[in-house]
Amino acid sequence: MIVKMSKITMLGVEDQREALVKSLMDIGAVEISSSDAPEYEELAERPDVKDELSDIGIEISHVRAALVSLDKYCPAKKKMFQTRREMTSAEFSKVYENKARVWESVKAISDMEEHLIKLKTEENRIENLHDSLVPWNSYPIAFEMTGTQKTVIMPGTIAAGIDMDRTQKELAEKAPCSELNVLNSDKDQHYVYVICHRDMEQDCLSYLKTRGFNKAAFPGLTGTAEENIEGLEKKLKELSSEREGLVEKLENSGDSREDIEALYDWLMMEQERLIANEGVLVTRRSFLINGWIPSKIAEKAKKKLESEYTVSVEIIEPGEDEETPVLLENSGIAEAGEPVSGMYSLPSSREIDPNLVMTPFFVMLFGLMLGDGGYGIIMVLAAGLILWRVKLKDSHRKFMKLILFCGFATIFWGFMFGSWFGIEELAKYGVWLNPVEQPELMLSWSLLFGIIHMYAGFAMKAANLIRDKKYMDALFDVGFVLIFYTGFVFYLLPYAPEVDKDSIAPLVEIGKYMLGGGAILLLLTQGRGSKHIVGKVTGGFSSLYNVIGFMSDILSYSRLLALGLATGIIASIVNQMSAMFPLPVVIKVIVMSIILLIGHVINFAINALGAYVHSCRLQYLEFFGKFFTGGGQPFKPLKADTKYITVKPEADV
Repeated sequence: MIVKMSKITMLGVEDQREALVKSLMDIGAVEISSSDAPEYEELAERPDVKDELSDIGIEISHVRAALVSLDKYCPAKKKMFQTRREMTSAEFSKVYENKARVWESVKAISDMEEHLIKLKTEENRIENLHDSLVPWNSYPIAFEMTGTQKTVIMPGTIAAGIDMDRTQKELAEKAPCSELNVLNSDKDQHYVYVICHRDMEQDCLSYLKTRGFNKAAFPGLTGTAEENIEGLEKKLKELSSEREGLVEKLENSGDSREDIEALYDWLMMEQERLIANEGVLVTRRSFLINGWIPSKIAEKAKKKLESEYTVSVEIIEPGEDEETPVLLENSGIAEAGEPVSGMYSLPSSREIDPNLVMTPFFVMLFGLMLGDGGYGIIMVLAAGLILWRVKLKDSHRKFMKLILFCGFATIFWGFMFGSWFGIEELAKYGVWLNPVEQPELMLSWSLLFGIIHMYAGFAMKAANLIRDKKYMDALFDVGFVLIFYTGFVFYLLPYAPEVDKDSIAPLVEIGKYMLGGGAILLLLTQGRGSKHIVGKVTGGFSSLYNVIGFMSDILSYSRLLALGLATGIIASIVNQMSAMFPLPVVIKVIVMSIILLIGHVINFAINALGAYVHSCRLQYLEFFGKFFTGGGQPFKPLKADTKYITVKPEADV
């Protein structure tokens, strides 16, 4: 059901505002809304918390970076269903007392990570320099040596496609007293150096440029290439050793993880508190806070706040047509359906929560589409074990409950159809019918289930109208529509597969009268909202045309037959394939086991996913389409929105 909400207004002393907001966060059940009060604009203003938000944002980024480093170098062991540590509000508030100590750990980790980045950058630079010098390893002259009084020394490169023998010969002719030496060659270029007389330098360079010669420069390097390479390799070893030492320190920093996680959550909570303050109106000596609170704890919260602070708390009931934040409070099967309806939309605060009606249809249609009791047993055992042994987050727990109920529904249909892991010998023990042998009869039943499902949607529409005291709308827009649609269904019964035409003859006759009477009633009432006679007539006729859409919706339930058949038939084929190989007994058992395991796992995964998706589709389009308004805004109370720690609020909503 949708929890009833009340408005809460708090007028208090400005000196106590920060403490009161913290108390609201501890209560964890008050949503602070923006205080729009035009009459107070000249007297009040909103707190300026931009600088504080900026500072805390920087702190959060540092702590987050430290946690990323810990995840990288000493990752915590992950469980399949990770649960957050629980702390009371009092315990969590002590995180601030230890902030300085924990911040030292954060800074140490950040400094080490930053130093690692610098080391890696330096290693990359040295490696690149080292790799660039390797081809010059045999260059016998120190890099700072560019010549003598009479000679010039020029190291450089020439493209790999140039014939070096020809180049050396022609250089000797073009520039006597010159010598070209080849040090190394790769697929891209030749590494060379030239020694020539200074008088021949221009002639030498002029010719070499025609051969694609490029001078090489080694800025900042002294000594020979070999000496530099040895020095760089030594430096790389030193950097690698230093980096490994830092990595080892980071790998041993896991003991501080829990404290850093708690600090991260505390900072996030402080950020939420500061953001909440932006919705407050303040003067020099007072403040005004508006918000929403569940009605059932409103008086309790009022007494608590007024007893602890100099504040006036007023609880106001919202107007009949006023939208309120939406908080769902369900149990049992209705709670299990919240993940399904939540993916579509929250209900409007002014309509009935559909989960109690929707979820039984969802699980039964899911079970019908999966249809194999063996797979249902697996779902029940897996979901039941997880719910029993693992403490899940609320959203995960609800989803596991949904899987549990879907498993029970699948077992039910397995009994009805005699379908157990596709074993053909067990089909004869089905208590109802065999869809594989009687697909046409199963199709008729599938369409009937669809009609019942959609009629439940119309019933929800009527309930919402009656709740809003729109009794005539419920009669005209639901009652008369159902008379017309039911007459149409009765009239078409003879065309349904596997239906005894003699036994349904009375229904067909009744259907004619319901169809005609319903059509007249719709023509007279569906255009009532229009002021003009033309609008009234066209409104009535358009409502008759809606029967086409209704029949289309009914036909969409044929997927119940298709998906139900697919699961059983594929399971049966897997069983047959596993036994078709003429192999020795031991090998055959192994091969059968592998085929059965892989085949049934794939069949279960694909068809369970298909059943889930198509069951959702039937709820969203065929069921919700008949009545659901949606668009509800979720209730977002000011509370510790944490990632690693679960803070127990003082008030359970």
